[in-house]
Amino acid sequence: LRLLLKNNSELATVIVKSPTLLGLSIETNLSPTLDFYSKAIGDDVAIAMLKHGPIFFSYSLDKRLKPRLKDAKRVGMDINEGTLKRIAKYTELRWNITVAK
Repeated sequence: LRLLLKNNSELATVIVKSPTLLGLSIETNLSPTLDFYSKAIGDDVAIAMLKHGPIFFSYSLDKRLKPRLKDAKRVGMDINEGTLKRIAKYTELRWNITVAK
């Protein structure tokens, strides 16, 4: 987390927003998730998105994020911050309706 944040104040704000981050492994959760978002939308946008909404670290890469990104690309969606937020947050039903359009 310190790599994402400039100072202790930012770190405290992120932890208050999502205290469950303290229980996540850097090697198996935080770093791979940051890499996923960075590769999809670029480092600066990904870091800003994750600082503002650290909940995005909590979604499963293998069960939700990666398969849905593949779906989004398959149907020709523009991959941007909004798309990644929908990939993460939408229910299964809502996601399936979205990619079926």
